[in-house]
Amino acid sequence: MVVDEPLVAVVRAGDPLVRESVDGAIPLAALRGRPLISLPRGTGLRAVLERACAEAGFAPRVDFEAAAPGVLVRLAARGLRVAVVPSGAESAEAAGSGVRGLRVVEPVLRGRVALAWRTAGPASPAARELLGRLRAGVREGAP
Repeated sequence: MVVDEPLVAVVRAGDPLVRESVDGAIPLAALRGRPLISLPRGTGLRAVLERACAEAGFAPRVDFEAAAPGVLVRLAARGLRVAVVPSGAESAEAAGSGVRGLRVVEPVLRGRVALAWRTAGPASPAARELLGRLRAGVREGAP
């Protein structure tokens, strides 16, 4: 299973980035010098962010890391920096939380998550439950 989503900058509704956005989008350059919160180094999504920033001529200023995108969104809701997360995490966590997800464009940043598992052989009840939830989540997010 492969999930490919755009990355978004999640900010509190009153953040200056919201006013600077055009149709809910900001250029990657708008993140230059801004304190960010992101997934840890070594994750694919963090590598996408770092590579895009390097190509744009700057290093992202990541002040805080968390391993779960939902945690990053909740921290952004409290005004702690700009969270860079997959768009699905923003929409799932942001409902009613006072945050805005701004698409990152120029360039568009996309993250891909791939999951693989054995189709034959024993699967624990926990593994079956996880796969069921993942499949349902992918179906809900499908256009």
